[in-house]
Amino acid sequence: MRLKTLLTLSVAAVCSASCRDNGRMPSVADIAGNYKGYTLAGCAYFQNTCTAGETVVVTENADGTANVTLTSDSWGEFVIPAAQTSAAGGTYTLAGSGQTTMGMGGNVSTYACTYTAVIHSREKARMQFQVAGVMGGLTLDFTAGEAPADLLLAGTYKGYTAAVCTYFQDRYTDDESLKMTANGDGTLAVVFESATWGTFRVTKAVVTKSGDEYTFTGDGTVSMGMGDNVKDYAFTMTGESNAAKDDFSIAFNAPAVMGGLTVTLLPGTAPATTE
Repeated sequence: MRLKTLLTLSVAAVCSASCRDNGRMPSVADIAGNYKGYTLAGCAYFQNTCTAGETVVVTENADGTANVTLTSDSWGEFVIPAAQTSAAGGTYTLAGSGQTTMGMGGNVSTYACTYTAVIHSREKARMQFQVAGVMGGLTLDFTAGEAPADLLLAGTYKGYTAAVCTYFQDRYTDDESLKMTANGDGTLAVVFESATWGTFRVTKAVVTKSGDEYTFTGDGTVSMGMGDNVKDYAFTMTGESNAAKDDFSIAFNAPAVMGGLTVTLLPGTAPATTE
């Protein structure tokens, strides 16, 4: 019996030493580095505003806490100087508070913010920055990885339209706008309301990505006419945009209108024309 007890204790001691050698206590050093991904911003005035190409940097402080920074061209700089860290089952949890500096032009202010994160790996991480003093409470959710195309493209596109058909070319209209909304299934709902050309609605536009460019296609019907002579016409939509949504071309083609009408929304203002 005594021999058996000694053997059991010896095995336990070896296992304990092995665990200390091979399973050291987790630390911030295990998760330190650059996390690349996208943010979804929400507040009292909007939800799910997506920004791609964001980077969160996590470094280890001398006292074992984490220093976390997010510098965003869209939202400003967030600094969490001493986030507390815990780990279980290979998953790290961070929590802390700090400050964010944000504003436009020379009107820049500093606000208190809180931070939480759940990190499985450099490629699988979610972090949240909350700023109670901005826009009724701003929440910025960071996710590692590539931004979903439907969330990234959702928003309002403003510019001018260029219309062509059998009877005229390059008829321009300024101050036009179009709205895209994510359906939640990877597709986009598109509404283009024009005082000149009518209302074009696409229930589900399909989005694809090629390099840094996004393309989207769909179809629907548009009500068009004058006075009581208003009819519904089928149309197709084809468009392309960059991630920043400042370089885009979105065309609506109605084959049965005026020998084939195409109305294209473009950024900026219409080019000058000569009579």
